[in-house]
Amino acid sequence: MPGSTYYITILKQMENILLKTPPFHFMSFDAYREYTEAIIVGRGMREGIYTDEKIIRYTLANAERMQNLMDNMIIHQKLYNALLKLKDKWIWVVITEPWCGDAAWSVPALYLMASVTNKIDYRIILRDKHPEWIQLYHTHGKASIPKLICFDVRGKESFIWGPRPRALEEEMAMWLQEGAKDFRTMVQLVHEWYARDMGNAIQIEMLGLIKKHIQQTAL
Repeated sequence: MPGSTYYITILKQMENILLKTPPFHFMSFDAYREYTEAIIVGRGMREGIYTDEKIIRYTLANAERMQNLMDNMIIHQKLYNALLKLKDKWIWVVITEPWCGDAAWSVPALYLMASVTNKIDYRIILRDKHPEWIQLYHTHGKASIPKLICFDVRGKESFIWGPRPRALEEEMAMWLQEGAKDFRTMVQLVHEWYARDMGNAIQIEMLGLIKKHIQQTAL
C-alpha cells in the first residue's frame, strides 16, 4: 500500500501541473474546433488514433454534435448570475479529444459557461498527447474524458468535474439493468440523452460546484 508520502506527492503534482505545463500545450476552444476540422478533412493532423477511418467518422459526428450544442444550449439564469458574481479568477483546463462522444457535448457546454465571465480562462489540453494530465485525474482507475479541472491563478485545484453528468450515469446504469449492454446500443442511447438534455444537467452540476467552492472559501 502506498504511504502518506505517496499521496502528498500526488497532491503536490496536482497543484503544480498547471504551472509546469508550457502555455503552448494548451488550446483555445476555437483552436480545438479548428484541430477537429483539420482531422476530418485530413489537413496534416491524422496521426495516432486519427489514422483509423472509423475514428474519423466518430470525429465528424462529434463536430456536428458540438455545433448542435452551440446552437441550442441556453444558459440557466441562476448559473449566469453566479458566473457574473465570481470575484477570483479561475483557469478551467479541460482534458479531452475530438474522438470522444461525451466531449462533443460537454466541452462546448463548458466553453459557453466560461464565456459568460472574464474571470474564467478556458483552456483545452489533449489527453493522448499529454497523458501526464489524465494520469492525475483518473475516474475509477480509468483515463475517462472529458475532465474539467478548475484552478486558481496560483495553480491550486479548486474543483473537478467529469467525465459525464451524474444524471446520465444514473440513466446508463438503468439501461444496463434493462439489457442494453452492447456498445452500439449504449452509444446511441447516450447521444439521444445528450440531445434531449442540451447542457441542462451539466449546468446544474456546475452551479452546485461553484456555490460549494464560494461557501468553502468564505469560511
